[in-house]
Amino acid sequence: MTTQAQSIASRIMTFTPSKEEFKDFNRYIAYMESQGAHKAGMAKIIPPKGWKPRRTYDDIDDLVIPAPIQQVVTGQSGLFTQYNIQKKPMTVYEFRKTSNMDKFCNPRYVDFDELERKFWKNLTFNPPLYGADVSGTLYDPDVTEWNIGCLNTILDTVEKESEIKIKSVNTPYLNFGMWKSAFAWHTEDMDLYSINYLHFGEPKSWYVVPPEHGKRLERLAKGFFPGNAQSCEAFLRHKMTLISPSILKKYGIPFEKVTQEAGQFIVTFPYGYHAGFNHGYNCAESTNFATQRWIDYGKQATLCSCRQDVVKISMDVFVRKFQPNRYKLWKAGKDNAPIDHNKITPEPTECPKEDKTEPTKNIPSEVESEEPTAPVQENARFGFTVNTKIFLLHLVQILLPQSKSQSKASAKKTSNRRSPSKKEKNGDSAAGVCPPEPVESQVVAALCCEGGGSSVEPQLGSSCSPAQKLFQRTLSPADVLHVHSYAKGDYSEGEVLPKEEKKNEKSEDETERDRPVNKTVKAPEEPPPVEEGGLEGENWAKPLAHLWQSRPPNLKKEKEYNQRMGSKPPYCSICMLFHTYQQVICTHQNNCFQSSIDSPVMVPGGRMRTKPLIPEMCFTTTTEMDSECEQQPETPHLEEDGTSLLITCSQCSIRVHASCYGVAPANVSKDWKCARCKANAMTENCCLCLLRGGALQKANNNKWVHVLCAVAVLEARFVNITERSPVDLSGIPLQRFKLKCYYCKKRMKKASGCCVQCSHGRCPTAYHPTCAQAAGVLMQPDEWPFVVHVTCCRHKGPTQIERNKAAMHELTVGQKVICKHKNGRYYQCDVVQLSKETFYEVNFDDGSFSDNLFPEDIVSQDCAQLGPPPQGEVVQVRWTDGLVYGAKFVAAHVIQMYLVEFEDGSQLTTKRDDVYTLDEELPKRVKSRLSKASDMRFDGIFEEKEIIQESKRQRVINSRYRGDYIEPVIYRAIME
Repeated sequence: MTTQAQSIASRIMTFTPSKEEFKDFNRYIAYMESQGAHKAGMAKIIPPKGWKPRRTYDDIDDLVIPAPIQQVVTGQSGLFTQYNIQKKPMTVYEFRKTSNMDKFCNPRYVDFDELERKFWKNLTFNPPLYGADVSGTLYDPDVTEWNIGCLNTILDTVEKESEIKIKSVNTPYLNFGMWKSAFAWHTEDMDLYSINYLHFGEPKSWYVVPPEHGKRLERLAKGFFPGNAQSCEAFLRHKMTLISPSILKKYGIPFEKVTQEAGQFIVTFPYGYHAGFNHGYNCAESTNFATQRWIDYGKQATLCSCRQDVVKISMDVFVRKFQPNRYKLWKAGKDNAPIDHNKITPEPTECPKEDKTEPTKNIPSEVESEEPTAPVQENARFGFTVNTKIFLLHLVQILLPQSKSQSKASAKKTSNRRSPSKKEKNGDSAAGVCPPEPVESQVVAALCCEGGGSSVEPQLGSSCSPAQKLFQRTLSPADVLHVHSYAKGDYSEGEVLPKEEKKNEKSEDETERDRPVNKTVKAPEEPPPVEEGGLEGENWAKPLAHLWQSRPPNLKKEKEYNQRMGSKPPYCSICMLFHTYQQVICTHQNNCFQSSIDSPVMVPGGRMRTKPLIPEMCFTTTTEMDSECEQQPETPHLEEDGTSLLITCSQCSIRVHASCYGVAPANVSKDWKCARCKANAMTENCCLCLLRGGALQKANNNKWVHVLCAVAVLEARFVNITERSPVDLSGIPLQRFKLKCYYCKKRMKKASGCCVQCSHGRCPTAYHPTCAQAAGVLMQPDEWPFVVHVTCCRHKGPTQIERNKAAMHELTVGQKVICKHKNGRYYQCDVVQLSKETFYEVNFDDGSFSDNLFPEDIVSQDCAQLGPPPQGEVVQVRWTDGLVYGAKFVAAHVIQMYLVEFEDGSQLTTKRDDVYTLDEELPKRVKSRLSKASDMRFDGIFEEKEIIQESKRQRVINSRYRGDYIEPVIYRAIME
């Protein structure tokens, strides 16, 4: 960490209370904050000598872990994404035995620092198991001090006044860990406090970012994972993002680390981002709690917007009871004062006197594990309910090319939608559980090769409770989209390429990118290539007439061009790289362009600040060696609101963001000059393209390069990330310089400059970055470790098309539509009847919910005669398993339903969202499964071949394994 970062980071404090001080939990938390413990976001507490929460742990071997998870991690260079795959239930004895196997036990190490290095180095190998979120406590009933199941904080107001128990929030949870099991960066639900006690076993390591720097970590994560951030503002609450300490050091994010030994407590404070891992087999118990200081955090907590199972606590009861003088103001939406992270909780009485505090140097682990609640079962011997949060990833079989992939019907999580009609129950779904769409996953290949014996998909029996059915589901669409979806090329595989392009086929293979993508958009039609001498006749090329490097330098025209580009959104010549993408997104969402790029913020002196379009990850290095070795200070010169100052060169008039060009705003004056003008290198041009103008930085070969070009070319590297210079071009392969630009190849006698290729499969279309930007080629941020996703005119946006609800017209009887048959494929069918059905939405007592119950499913009253119950009324619901469960009524929804009939005579009642009209553009998941019914026996296999043409993008083996031998059958399975 840099000296500056260390000076502003608060140290994690260790407290050793006496037996008397240890008796009052709330008072001691207040005392800890009076000593400044909350500034670090975390504190360690060592209980008084002789204190034990349980007499013996020898009798817990038969305790059942109902849904242990396997943690599959993907990523590199200190940036990772973690997926949790549910495994078969196992006992504590079986879990301990597994964790002590050679495959899962921790390696030999000299100290914790060495173990930490081995953790981050081997994070993606040999996925560990985590027995996370087992509802219950190991405390003996007679233990009153710091009893995690009975802390008596103001959070218990929720339970007492609302009669609601939120699993792992105001009830205790057990976590059984093994070596390398980890928890990703996150804050607690509703930014609450948390407490974690390590009952026994190997230590836990924790990392924490002080609350006052939490926004900086969020901005960094959004820069590295722009696709996730676009889908959900609070995507870190998904608990899937792991960022190594080396990355935090590089970008100047203050953090601390501490090691928790068995018998010690860790307390995290509101809005303290934390992450960590287990050193080996251990057991911890945790829960959330609150003080009056938390209320302001709870009122402003940013919640996940993409999942319905997010924990949300109504702040009304807290504000009304503890902040009565601010209640009316808060209800009016005007109580939005900034949070004071240094504010402390008032002492209930006088403060303890003999506690000693000392900073600790160590590392991390977490309280709860990951994600939503699931199976509920009784453990009679231990007398507590076992309730597990699971984040189930259903995997599709990977078969050889001649076999057809078939997906098993599996249960959804959280929104377990019961079939809206009895016919649909008998058709597509079993026991009211709808089958999800199959997911093509990179994780599948790893798991298939591993050959583990445990089942990935849980078996849903007829005795499943609502929680089991409601929380066993696939990844949310956003998660699937960003990690496992491979774009399918719309081009014909039989297309004949020109000879010149065939010569470059090898280079295309080496430079193509096989990676996830992040946003659905349609590429605008590209201007066609022009004949020699005719380029200036194109509309997009007219403003560039005097900027081609083949013409004599014209500094006046270059300055005019720079001024023109700096006067319109996005105002920054570097951010212009993603300008077309922002425009298309704006059009796709039916919003004005200005709404997608925030209006400029005016600052004194007539200057402006706007949000950069270039994520920070675009400027970072792409090799693990670089990420681990280089210690870079804080990079982005961003304000708290995410904007950056726009600065203009006094000589060439180029306009850039201070963050994009690597200039500290404090160093900018009216006479500020860009790097090229400062070096008086006015005749120098970019060595990667054929155009003048724009912002340049010096390369390591004494040449100059556009910052825009350096960002777009994957292998170009910024040596000093803070200053965005010099640019190292030595890693660019020679084949990339041999590619010919789509727009320049007919006017240039030989290839010149460096091109980027279309990111779809083996598409050979290549562009100079500046040509592509000027011509309006769709370029957008990609997921780490890739930088820019390029979409040529032959390909549509890289992800699934989102349907425009406003454009979904109502259907009429007799209309031809496309709908999903019970066999899982899509066919044309006729609308034969329209009807309206009423569905009820309820929240079950276990925290799960259902939003499409039939009125007759409510057994506590006759809804057919009396109508729906009042909102909030307690009702009894008969579930598909025949059992009755308690719930609270939420609302009644009247839905337009459509009865469709297929050519085979079968009928299905469905909602409008599941029906497509013939003139509607179909999502790729629908097109790939679209079939003809009775005509198929005449068409033979030809129609099927047309569908197969739209195969997923060619997949390449990870570069780190290219030198290893891989069994041919396994390799073919992965590639196909």
